[in-house]
Amino acid sequence: MDKFAFVFPGQGTQFIQMGKFFYDSYDIAKQTYEEASEVAGIDLQNLCFNGSVSELNNFTNMQLCILATEVAIYRSYVHDFGVRPQLSIGHSIGEYAALVSSGAVNLEDAIRIMVRRGELIEKLNEKEIGYMSIIEGTNYQVISDCIKKSGLDNSIFISCFNSNSQFAISGESHALNLVEQQLIDNEAMVTPLFNSPPIHSPLMNEICMDFLEFTSSIEFNQFNFPIISNYTGKLLSDPSKIAKYLTHHLVNPVLFSQSMDLFDKYGINKTIEMSPKLLLSEFIKENNPRIETYCYGLINDRESLSDLFNSDKNFEKDMPNFIGRSLSILASTENKNKNEMEFNEVIAIYQTIRNEKDKLETLEQEQKKNKQAEIINLLIKALKIKKVDSKQINNVIKALLDETNTMYELGNKIKIL
Repeated sequence: MDKFAFVFPGQGTQFIQMGKFFYDSYDIAKQTYEEASEVAGIDLQNLCFNGSVSELNNFTNMQLCILATEVAIYRSYVHDFGVRPQLSIGHSIGEYAALVSSGAVNLEDAIRIMVRRGELIEKLNEKEIGYMSIIEGTNYQVISDCIKKSGLDNSIFISCFNSNSQFAISGESHALNLVEQQLIDNEAMVTPLFNSPPIHSPLMNEICMDFLEFTSSIEFNQFNFPIISNYTGKLLSDPSKIAKYLTHHLVNPVLFSQSMDLFDKYGINKTIEMSPKLLLSEFIKENNPRIETYCYGLINDRESLSDLFNSDKNFEKDMPNFIGRSLSILASTENKNKNEMEFNEVIAIYQTIRNEKDKLETLEQEQKKNKQAEIINLLIKALKIKKVDSKQINNVIKALLDETNTMYELGNKIKIL
């Protein structure tokens, strides 16, 4: 059986018109841009589709546009197929989209965190402390040696391990200039990113406490599937670690190449890049040529995935099914009510929901939404009878809406506690 990893790239994904196809083709994508724009206080869809290159490459704008676009593409995929991954990984900014896809972070909160992150980084960037450069066509040892020979170990750092032949370095401007020249002399290709602050390095230490304080105020959710943390290069599935890890994310390198080593360990044989264009798939192929890579932003890859999912009935059980997910929640949630008469009502509700399965598919769209809202309210009633606490009920209902892409259609029709 195929096992998937979802991949969310970061800086470098952005271009004018990115995500436009999904915005025009999927209500869920349009709603995603609208929600993200409202929370950010920026018209992100206009910025993505009609903005200037300089506006889009502004650091705060860029990270918000990438996050909104990648979540919109992911949700469009869920609308089309919804086969869940074994795990997910994001690169730098993409880690936020990976967290949203896993259900651990609500989009609204991810946008709020990203806005605060942008404010803090832009404020630090005003001091012109440095920038980031992409280094290609060389290896870790050459880069490390050049940094050591420069004697500027405290001013320049390897900030991204993208593959065996591509890295990023972040540092103070004068130090970067010296090391870049040494790398060029060693036949490396150097691409300075002058608009990018020296993120993923200790030069970000100044903003860490403010950022940690802000992220610690966010209520995170249980993971629907784990992600691989950029900070540790290992699986993350504990919500209590998210605020700390995202803070470490600012001052520690992105361990993407190390993270790819986990694909073999967990049997990953296919990846889907949730991006408007191909960016990380080449790194994956370089690291492990046996893995098949797809990019959901490319029409040919979407067609190939359609052929794959439709040709194998085994994928059906992994596709989001509203009734199936509702019944699963009801059946798997612990019953803390010892009153047999009251619990009989839970059994009756379970049967009622089950009987709606075939009817639901025959209804018109608005009727279907109303029926789904009725089912969720029945589910909430049953969970209350089972004496499930309010926080857990909120979490499972939000997860249901997220997994079945119904949060916008049903959010105002149900009585979430």
